[in-house]
Amino acid sequence: MINFKILAVLPLKVCVGILFLTACGPETRYELKAIQPSGSLEEYEDRTDVSSPQFLYELGWLYLQNGRTRAALGVFSRLAVEVPEEADAHFYLGVSQAKEHLKTEAIASFNRALELQPGLADAHWALALLFNERGDGFEEAIKAADRGLFFTPQNAYGHFVKGFILCSRGENDQAEVELAKSIELDGSGAHAHYYLALIYLRRQDDEKAIVEMERTIAADPSYTEAYYSLGTLYARTGREADGEEMVALFQRMSSTDMEEDHYRRLLYRKSQPVIGTKRAAGHFNLGLVLLKRNELGDALIQFRKAVEADSTYAEALHNIGVVLSMQAMHAEALPYFYKSVSLDPSYALAHKNLGRSHLVQGNYEAAEASFRTALTLDKSMVDALSGLATALIQQGKIEQGKAVRGRGTDLIDRGAVQ
Repeated sequence: MINFKILAVLPLKVCVGILFLTACGPETRYELKAIQPSGSLEEYEDRTDVSSPQFLYELGWLYLQNGRTRAALGVFSRLAVEVPEEADAHFYLGVSQAKEHLKTEAIASFNRALELQPGLADAHWALALLFNERGDGFEEAIKAADRGLFFTPQNAYGHFVKGFILCSRGENDQAEVELAKSIELDGSGAHAHYYLALIYLRRQDDEKAIVEMERTIAADPSYTEAYYSLGTLYARTGREADGEEMVALFQRMSSTDMEEDHYRRLLYRKSQPVIGTKRAAGHFNLGLVLLKRNELGDALIQFRKAVEADSTYAEALHNIGVVLSMQAMHAEALPYFYKSVSLDPSYALAHKNLGRSHLVQGNYEAAEASFRTALTLDKSMVDALSGLATALIQQGKIEQGKAVRGRGTDLIDRGAVQ
């Protein structure tokens, strides 16, 4: 079953009834083919036999597992062209697109997968989560979740998806039923325990919430958010020492020392030194580790080294701009954002941050243009809507700005991620 840490936002899986045509074949369950790479990502990148579809499946899968979603998108885009009648290729293309915030494209890819294999429950659930996040409507998301469960009614993940959607809309009683069913079918699902705990928190039932938070951590000891929530619950119920311990664990869990050590050893090993794009990726990933720790200066060094190794690395250029902006060096950040979007015009996040950089410098017309481009690429980008509203109001376009701000508020109310 495909989860990908709830697909960057949460798992995906759905099939819209309108597109469910009888011409596609009988309504029978379809399982994704197993992908079992025979080596590491580094080994695959070194190989020269890169033409077979099986190799592309395995390479794309490894990119996804290693968080290289932009590279995965390129691989699965190629694969969908080479094997256009294979539902799996379109499904994994949709996963990659969703992780890159290309939600409209992801929906199209999942729908294509379902045209080819209507019984692919994973695609139904993927669509359900996208509909729920994008704000297409609670009813459509629930229909999509149910469509997946039609094919696999005893699937823990499918019940989790439906429960999560219900939880996100405040339908606590129904959400509790679905999440409990997911746990009954597979108690190892940390997300189901976590969101069930959130329901109990809403009801101020601290004891039940504590039990589910503890089960969340038991199922996934790396579930960082649960440590903080459990610490707060312990403290609130008089278990102050336990609460302090959980908060301390949360802080340690948030540490990325092990990740830093991994990338430093990879970059600076003397035997088989990494070069070229692999070296660029190593510096980029180390920069991300340092950025998560708010070590801006060191992160900036690593992103600059990534660009030195690969001058076309749009994500690294973007992140240089991000770090400079975090240091209030907005004018210095602008060229990096511009370079990033020139290398990859589809990079919605870079367009949005270019707009923010213009906004804080009072370049309201330029900010408006950048935010509009970002929203053309991703209509549900709440931060871009907020920035666009401010840019419009600052230019005296008050009513337009208010309307855009209302769209942003509506998306937040529908559960969109900021």
